[in-house]
Amino acid sequence: MSNPVISLRPNTPVPTVAALLVSHGFTAAPVMDATGRILGIATEADLIRSRVAPEGSVIEEAAGSTVAAVMMPAPITMGPDDDLADLVAVMLKKGIRSIPIVDDGRLVGIVSRRDVLRLVARRELILEDARHGR
Repeated sequence: MSNPVISLRPNTPVPTVAALLVSHGFTAAPVMDATGRILGIATEADLIRSRVAPEGSVIEEAAGSTVAAVMMPAPITMGPDDDLADLVAVMLKKGIRSIPIVDDGRLVGIVSRRDVLRLVARRELILEDARHGR
C-alpha cells in the first residue's frame, strides 16, 4: 500500500494532474475535499480520455479544465482490514488498477496492481529461499 498518498483537490488543473502522475510513477490519484474525504479518483485513462478522441485526434483542452471534470466520482474503496484476496478479486473483476483504502471515511493509503505484484514477488522469493535452505 502506498502511504502517504499524493492526493488532489477538485480544482487541480488537468495538466498538473498528468505531470504529478508521470513524475511519481502513479497510475491514479484520489481527489479529496477540504475535510479529507474522498470525492473521486483520477486515473491515467481518465486523463487520456479527456485529451484524446476515440479516433486518435488530440482534443484541445478547455481553459481551466480541472480534475473534477475528468475524475471518476465515488470510486470503489476498501478498508485497511479487508482481505488482500478480496481486494485483488475486485481489481480484476472491475478492471481497475488502484483501490483507495479508507478508514472511517478517511483515506489511509492506496493499493495498486504494482503493489500487489511486488508483494507476490517478495513472497515467491521468500518461499524459494526457504525451499533451498537459505
